[in-house]
Amino acid sequence: MDTAAIRKEIEEMIKEKVRDIGRPDLYREPMVGFVSVDDPSIVNVKDIVGPWHDSPDDQLPGARTIIAYTVPFTREVAMDPGNAEFSGLTWSEAYVIINKNFELISKAVADYLRSKGYEAATVTATNDYDPSDPVSSWSHRTMACAAGLGKFGMNRILITSRGSAVRYCSLLTTADLEPSGPYEGPVCTGLDGGSCRLCLDACPVDALTRWYDGGKFDCQELQEVYHEKMLEELKVDTAGTCGKCIAVCPLAYIE
Repeated sequence: MDTAAIRKEIEEMIKEKVRDIGRPDLYREPMVGFVSVDDPSIVNVKDIVGPWHDSPDDQLPGARTIIAYTVPFTREVAMDPGNAEFSGLTWSEAYVIINKNFELISKAVADYLRSKGYEAATVTATNDYDPSDPVSSWSHRTMACAAGLGKFGMNRILITSRGSAVRYCSLLTTADLEPSGPYEGPVCTGLDGGSCRLCLDACPVDALTRWYDGGKFDCQELQEVYHEKMLEELKVDTAGTCGKCIAVCPLAYIE
């Protein structure tokens, strides 16, 4: 099987796996992108993200391609945090379920690639950081951007052609797969002198305007507080999430 056919099989496999979750009330069809490790955004990832970020070889020696995919939320999920006192229950449910399924989806793709004679490596979907300094050694969001699935806006929200209310994951392989084209879709209206500040202003603890000056810790603490509040007042034990900055984004949901 040539690499073009392998690429197509991977795209279809990821879409099928998301359909198999059986929750069209939460998720829409995923988008899949590919980026070469020789792409400047990957070669310079430590300069772009930070020196703590792994290189592809740190995750998979001999890696040639990064496969990124995003799963867009439905309108109901995207809007849910904005209508909730704490974090939205539907938002939190969607978040937890897709994170668990990311592990299964990426493993299935990796197993498929190995069956074709290539090496592959999956990466933990979320929370792979030290709580004392919440920076991730591998940014799935950055990989999705590099693979042409979206473009960063304010608050490092990733704007995709299906909106900013998405979850993302990625994996690596030694297969040389054709890269995706550049992102061509809506972009954040708050950049380059734009007036939109909705995501910044929506943060209950003003974390986004001072992210590198303690804001990221306040964001993390707020999610923990919401978790405790929902457990105590709503009697629901759910994930520590917020999502209010996404819910107010004018590009949160795009058909």
